[in-house]
Amino acid sequence: MRNVCDEKHQHSELVSKVKAELEPRLVIQNMVKLLRACADETRLKILMALSKADLCTCDLSQILSLSSSAISHQLRVLKLSNLVDSVRIGKQVVCKLKDKHVLDLISSALEHAKE
Repeated sequence: MRNVCDEKHQHSELVSKVKAELEPRLVIQNMVKLLRACADETRLKILMALSKADLCTCDLSQILSLSSSAISHQLRVLKLSNLVDSVRIGKQVVCKLKDKHVLDLISSALEHAKE
């Protein structure tokens, strides 16, 4: 089965409606940035771990069996993508998911992957 129409017929009303409802380019670019950040195994594992609990970087390092500098590098990418936030408490840096949207994204992806 081919994935293209055999006809050149367009559904002009439907095409116009959908085209008008697409998000602006800047929003699409931000979505691409967000999804690229999630598309790395280590970063996804960090997000999944943070979906279970707020964790300090040393805990993340131990959970993922990675050096603290490797965790720090990946966290930087996640922070720049607005997926993770952190706060310094004494000598510890505690990380957490930025908001409920990130948890929903991870949960939906996990559910979809298990199907």
